[in-house]
Amino acid sequence: MKKRHPLTFYILCSCQFWWALSFYSLWAILPVFLGEELGIDQKTSFATFGAFAALGAAMLFVGGWLADKVLGAKRTLAWGFFFQGLGYFIIAYSAVTAQPHFVFIGLGTVAVGRGIGSVAPPTIIAASYDKNDPRLDGAYTLFYMVNNIGAFLAQLGAPIMAYSIGWTSAFILSAVGMTVNVVTYLLLNKKIKQATEADKRAVPFKTNSLFLSGALLAVAAASYLLTNLPLAQFVLAIAALTILFLITKEMKKEKPTSRKRMVVGLVLMGQALAFFILYNQMPTSLNFFAINNIVPEVFGIAVNPVSYQSLNPMWVIFLSPILAHIYTTLGEKGKDLSMPGKFALGMLICAAAFACAGFSQYFGDEKGMLNPFWIAAPHFLFAIGELLISALGLSAIAKLFPSRIRGFIYGAWNMTLAIASVAGAWVAGLSSSGEVEMTPVESLVSYGNYFFALAVASTIVGIVCVILAPRLNKLIESDTEEQQKEDLQTA
Repeated sequence: MKKRHPLTFYILCSCQFWWALSFYSLWAILPVFLGEELGIDQKTSFATFGAFAALGAAMLFVGGWLADKVLGAKRTLAWGFFFQGLGYFIIAYSAVTAQPHFVFIGLGTVAVGRGIGSVAPPTIIAASYDKNDPRLDGAYTLFYMVNNIGAFLAQLGAPIMAYSIGWTSAFILSAVGMTVNVVTYLLLNKKIKQATEADKRAVPFKTNSLFLSGALLAVAAASYLLTNLPLAQFVLAIAALTILFLITKEMKKEKPTSRKRMVVGLVLMGQALAFFILYNQMPTSLNFFAINNIVPEVFGIAVNPVSYQSLNPMWVIFLSPILAHIYTTLGEKGKDLSMPGKFALGMLICAAAFACAGFSQYFGDEKGMLNPFWIAAPHFLFAIGELLISALGLSAIAKLFPSRIRGFIYGAWNMTLAIASVAGAWVAGLSSSGEVEMTPVESLVSYGNYFFALAVASTIVGIVCVILAPRLNKLIESDTEEQQKEDLQTA
């Protein structure tokens, strides 16, 4: 059995590291930057952050279409790197010149670049392996680990740079990371596997011109929507309904066996939506919980509390190879937990993470401050849930949907992230006290009750997932049996 992964996988892992270093540097400091530098209140900064994350995720649907039908996955990868790098430079420029409107232009450019290019890596990776290759789950898990190495360094280092050197330095770090990716692509693009039919075709000058014009218009639209949040939320809702309609339309073209798998995929997307709402608590409510109530010191060493966000990717890095080995070993023995089972288990573990965070309110000192354990433990549990749901979601899509629409479906998968970004920001806003100043003792109780409420909601969703898991497994198993009969008849 093959153990070594294809060369394309290693090239994309390198690119993903620099992408994560760039994106999560911004991710780590954006809500704090909006409040401290631009004077935006906490609820609005959460909503702006959510809209930025959502717009980038929503446009992955367009990126999937471009990868499948127009430019090809490899070209969308390159253009995505370019636009994101440009956006980070614009944000850095805004910090240097103290012109806030350039922040939103830069964020809009990053969102469009993310939408164009971020579907490409999972699409190309899936095309680099044979059908039913047992290495695929492990490949996605390791790819996710590399992503989290970049995220860990970014979330640890960006706040330190922002507060000790200046906000501009952290934004320039993001820009440099994407510049490295552009150079890497230019040097190694011939060694990256072609993933779609569009990759094999030359792109006419007219098509390229239309694409660039559309991308610039999208940047202008995204920048405007970030300053008009209700309109942004309305546009995202319409986009989500449109994508659901298109998926339903594609399902009608498939045979009954394939249609059953797509139904399972849609249910898992719904479960992932709930998870991503929880995931968006890390840069928002959990982050501000750490700022307000966690002692900024670990083993006697002073720590910027914003950097506690790096605990999540740190745990993911530690756990990824362990879980990848478990998946591969159990898969070879035919004993691996099913995909619906992994999703259900992941949701219950996320519930435990928020229960732990809520329980922390009973362990504060007289000043309302907590030992760093009470932020490390929830992040540890959350990392397990993340690896069971978010990391394997890409693998689920590769297995459950037909390859002819894989790029489109990856975009649809990320539409769940878009909706969850908006919903998660709204939920996080419930943790805010508004303009009322709270002492650490008061905020500890407030955050504790908020996290308990999330734990209860997550438990309910987890129980529903557990109930659905056997039924979803039956759909997959019956589909496999029918597919084998069809193959025999064809032979």
